[in-house]
Amino acid sequence: MIPARCLTTCDDEEDNTRVALILGEKPVCGVKTLLMAPKIKLSSGYEMPMRGYQCLTAVHCAVETGFRHFDTAYFYENEKEVGEAIRTQIQMGNVARENIFLTTKLWNTHHDPRDVRRICEKQLEALGFDYIDLYLMHFPVGFKHMCDEIMIPMEADKVTTNEIDYIDTWRAMEELVRLGMVRSIGVSNFNMEQVQRIIQCSASKPVVNQVEIWPGFMQKDLVDYCRYNGIVVIAYAPLGQPDREDHSPIYFFSEGMRRLMKKHNRTAAQIVLRYLVDYGVVPIPKSGSPLHITQNLNIFDFQLNDADTRALRGIKAKERLIKYDSVKDHPFYPFERDEEQPEQTEEFEQQQEKRQTKLLPAEPQEEGAETVDQGDE
Repeated sequence: MIPARCLTTCDDEEDNTRVALILGEKPVCGVKTLLMAPKIKLSSGYEMPMRGYQCLTAVHCAVETGFRHFDTAYFYENEKEVGEAIRTQIQMGNVARENIFLTTKLWNTHHDPRDVRRICEKQLEALGFDYIDLYLMHFPVGFKHMCDEIMIPMEADKVTTNEIDYIDTWRAMEELVRLGMVRSIGVSNFNMEQVQRIIQCSASKPVVNQVEIWPGFMQKDLVDYCRYNGIVVIAYAPLGQPDREDHSPIYFFSEGMRRLMKKHNRTAAQIVLRYLVDYGVVPIPKSGSPLHITQNLNIFDFQLNDADTRALRGIKAKERLIKYDSVKDHPFYPFERDEEQPEQTEEFEQQQEKRQTKLLPAEPQEEGAETVDQGDE
């Protein structure tokens, strides 16, 4: 990981001093220094900021706040708007293209190798750039292609899929790298066996696997596997999709979380994002609020200690939020099917604890140590 970088604009000297302490640098007097996310090197040789922004709205605010890693997708139907906003910021002189890290994705209806180059050219045209920094296969299951505008092809109330092997799709994506259309390629929502198959059957391995990760669903085995193979893990839904009306997930609104918020003078989202960065993944939260965008980046000037980390690690495991269960009968479906998931009995939890004890060294438990979940269920 390389040090944080900074961008200068006008502001007061007091704010400069605070950020200078974070960066270990002395900024120019009378110039505001925006804290930039540290970067991590991909196996392709390119560097990616450790914090990303999943584009919905407020791209201008995100750029001006200091975000440089933007995540979009063909399926989100916002590539044109994202590209226009970033290009406007470039034209205004607020950022250079080489400092932007842009991720987009190949949608499931375009798995046919004959479609990959054509649709990538279409995405480049929509974005208004001549290359994409990171191009991901959105999901291992291919959908039937009817036309580019139909994202979810349906027949008899069921999603219609195809039998195209994701290995063939991957090889077509490798050609995009050779053509200079994309710099790095990766996958999203792939399990360990599927990633291993790509590594064994292809000329290049994915530089990234973007999957669901949040404190109640940490996917430790998958993260460890990717780390061992030099694959960076990007975490979507990193907060667990908080809902203030029904106070879910419980950990996010718990008394334990409130204690951490008070201790560090941070929001629950900032606590979680910092925890995930320390865990070694790259979180990409969604936000349309300028305040939340600013807060989400401002997580590199505080640290969680061992007790904080143990409390967050003690959050009870929950179910996956994003299941794509409409295609769960497909042979390339990457997640556990409902019938394969063991019942969460006391015996099962004891077996899981024994399994984890074999895999991991025992951690010392402080007397009176608490978890974030404690006392809320």
